[in-house]
Amino acid sequence: MNQKRFNYLTWTVVSGSLALSIFVWGDSVNWKIAGLSVYQWFPLFGLIAWTTMTTHFYTGSLRILYKDLKRPKWFSEITGNLVLGSLLLHPGLLTYAQIKNDQGTPPGSYYSYVGNSLKLAVILGTIALLIFLSFEVFERIKNNATIKKYWWAVSLSQSLAMTLIWVHGLRLGTHLGDGWFRVVWVLYGLALIPSFYIIHKNDFTVKP
Repeated sequence: MNQKRFNYLTWTVVSGSLALSIFVWGDSVNWKIAGLSVYQWFPLFGLIAWTTMTTHFYTGSLRILYKDLKRPKWFSEITGNLVLGSLLLHPGLLTYAQIKNDQGTPPGSYYSYVGNSLKLAVILGTIALLIFLSFEVFERIKNNATIKKYWWAVSLSQSLAMTLIWVHGLRLGTHLGDGWFRVVWVLYGLALIPSFYIIHKNDFTVKP
């Protein structure tokens, strides 16, 4: 695979994942965007964050297999900001809505929103969010000798967070239901397995 084809593939996968997330969410509200409540908006950002992050793993594993490939120009900046913004908006909007409706603050307000039977799914999502946000810190100090030495642990933590969010979505995702998008969500998750293998094999075989 040459760089030009990789660039096209990368942006196609990212654009397709973003379009899919917006379509599924938009279809669920019958495309009546005006007048939507915060409760109807916040799931969109969870979909965008996770599906966009999967493309980082898919394309990252390809760059490991084909050593000459590089990230497309502006890819990291655009998708990184999109993911970070969506990660903050997804729980942030729900937090705002619950406080506004006198339901208190997290984590209690999250539990009251989903019910006690789904409390574990909320906890998994919260753990994943903290792991993802920690990456933003580690990535900025990755040239530190200690961070370099243990970067494999940072890398593993991201795969763990992706898995936790996948489960979180299966349990709480109102847009997954029992229809076709649930199948797509499962396939997205399964497609991460070879990416995990390639990335972490590389983590343990390449010296920092």
